[in-house]
Amino acid sequence: MAPHYSIAYQAGSIDEETWLHVQPAPITHYLWEKETVAPYRPETSVQLCWTKDALHVRFVCYEQSPVISYSGANEPVYRDSCVEFFLQPMPETDPRYLNFEFNAAGTMLLGLGVDRNDRDNAFGLVPERFNILAERGLADEAGRIYWTLSFRIPLDWLAEVFPGFSAVPGYAFKGNFYKCGETPVQHYVSWSPVGVPKPDFHLSPYFGTFAFG
Repeated sequence: MAPHYSIAYQAGSIDEETWLHVQPAPITHYLWEKETVAPYRPETSVQLCWTKDALHVRFVCYEQSPVISYSGANEPVYRDSCVEFFLQPMPETDPRYLNFEFNAAGTMLLGLGVDRNDRDNAFGLVPERFNILAERGLADEAGRIYWTLSFRIPLDWLAEVFPGFSAVPGYAFKGNFYKCGETPVQHYVSWSPVGVPKPDFHLSPYFGTFAFG
């Protein structure tokens, strides 16, 4: 069964204190692992909340030395240490979805379309719009090293891209979260399970459900 995440509303501004009270969603479905290679399973979770003007997303990934090779917009950051949010705002009437992909430096790849072969990667790519913040070399109370990636998606921008979209309490939509990378060991991890034999995140039938709380 696909998972469900209720997105809590926040009346004020979003800061570190806010995230202490937002429910994390673990990204734990390890996919397409090779029997001949020792599994690489970085612990990763994500949190969402929303305000009157934006949807806010924060990833936490326990990797000591995340790989960062790309620094240009829409470069293939999925080959680096990468976190991704695929978002389908109007699944009942519009099959298109957005793919937000980031490496640990905050470099972004953004696409829009209905499937893997129908992606517009030149669309809407203004990184400043999304307030991207990447932090590396952080340590928890146990001394474990992690990195974070946070960004915001303006609700008025979503409504421009998806006419008819409106963020109101109870509104449900679809999407998935991923952690992936080709180095140091190729790995693929998802929040909602993906039931196909070969690597492919661009499969909206396997998306989970979100709802504005």
